[in-house]
Amino acid sequence: MSEGEGRRSRGREILVNLAVSLGSVVVFLLFCELVLFRFVMPASDVPRNAFVNEVVRYQPGQSGVWRVRDEIAAPYRINAQGWNSPLPDYLVERKPGTSRVAFVGDSFVEALQVPFDKTFAEVLGTRLAAKGPVEVQRFGVAGAPLSQYLQMIEREVVQRRPDLIVVNLVHNDFDESFVFRPGRYTSSFLKLKIEGGKVVGEVAPAPWRAGWFEILRQSATARFLLYRWQVRPQTLVDAIFGPAKAAGEGGYAANIDVASVLAQEADIRVATDYLFGRLKARADSIGARLQLVMDGDREAIYAGRRDSPALKLNRIAAEMAAKRGIAFLDLHPVFAADWAKAGKRFEFQADAHWNEYGHQVAGVALADALR
Repeated sequence: MSEGEGRRSRGREILVNLAVSLGSVVVFLLFCELVLFRFVMPASDVPRNAFVNEVVRYQPGQSGVWRVRDEIAAPYRINAQGWNSPLPDYLVERKPGTSRVAFVGDSFVEALQVPFDKTFAEVLGTRLAAKGPVEVQRFGVAGAPLSQYLQMIEREVVQRRPDLIVVNLVHNDFDESFVFRPGRYTSSFLKLKIEGGKVVGEVAPAPWRAGWFEILRQSATARFLLYRWQVRPQTLVDAIFGPAKAAGEGGYAANIDVASVLAQEADIRVATDYLFGRLKARADSIGARLQLVMDGDREAIYAGRRDSPALKLNRIAAEMAAKRGIAFLDLHPVFAADWAKAGKRFEFQADAHWNEYGHQVAGVALADALR
């Protein structure tokens, strides 16, 4: 065999090996997609989003099981208006003799981590039902900040004229009301424009539309890696190259980089005062009672610390609520007292959202506060 023929033979061999390797990879990926992550190790179901009436929500009529690791397998049910709820339809018309409560918030109100009828909203509804029929409507979508709660109330809640509006607050709600964060639909949230220590305007939500990534995101493989096993691209990058930016002096607590967030305290105060005032005005316009509820720093409670830098946001929220004449329930002392008594954690090991016990404690505390 000549030298030229030998090179051509080796070239064909390399191409054959590459083709076999590529075919093996394709077969493996198809096995994962069609068998492994559907029947053997099922991926989490993930509801598809929608953008209706200038509000990000979910496409109506979906149901499934939200899975995280081997710890969470919670059924969800998206109703006719696009919200996770045991109610199949949020009627606008009121039922005579039935009071109505509207819950507004982010993933804690959406509550995909627990069965759709086991959230603190339903706990409150059960408690209030002792005095008569109660209808509880939940309006929650993951990632929404405080500014988006105003949008949800104005576009969805006010027309249904509830007797009570409960707004659930978490620690990343405040700065994210005026700071844009990357995300699939974060630009579709209402934001504030702050200049010179004043709110000078509101930035309307950009319409959300499903792109090519949504098709990929709904594959069984993506749903297994991204949602059930919580593998994030940035996590892989950080593991290989190290974190791009270290947390500030305060570290991370209650789902925020404390130093980074509190560095914007002046703007947070301005934004919170403005938004609380707008929320109160909208509630007053329909004769509804407004109740704010805020999560605590649960890790600080478990560690036995009496205070936490993140709790400064709780104090700011309480101060601004008092200024606006809004009822405010801080769950930090509630959780601390329950932890001292029962020693049961309020969230999952694999997920920082409340578990059923956390929802139960929060719902009972809210019912007591309303009484």
